[in-house]
Order: sequence, then structure tokens, then C-alpha cells
Amino acid sequence: MTGGADHPKRSIPYPSLFDLLRFAFFSGLLFLAAWVAGTGRVAYVLIMLVIAGALAYAVLDLADYQIVKRRRRG
Repeated sequence: MTGGADHPKRSIPYPSLFDLLRFAFFSGLLFLAAWVAGTGRVAYVLIMLVIAGALAYAVLDLADYQIVKRRRRG
């Protein structure tokens, strides 16, 4: 067993400042879109496009993460 919690070479990768700021920006944008949609002052279609964009970004970010993870392994 080489991948346990007490394995000496196991390290947790920390996200960069850019990644944290990007996450905060898109989270804030999604929160703003949900808040504006709740107040009913902006067209529903526009809010759904913002949410769809945020979801598409999340999927692309996950795919990029998996690609980088595979490259680091071998």
C-alpha cells in the first residue's frame, strides 16, 4: 500500500493566486446573476446565459485539470 494518508511523499498541490482570484470572480458573477434573477429586474434569458457560461467554464476547467493531472503522472 503506497497511497495511504501517512505516505511520506504525498503532497497536496496548492492553487495559485490566479486560480483563486478566477474562482472568486466567477463565483461572484454567478451569485450576482442568481440575485438579479431573484429580483426579476433582468431578462430571464440573459441570466440563463450567464449561468450556462459559468457551468461551461466549470466543465472546461475540470477537463483541463484532468489533462494536467495525466501529464504530470507520465
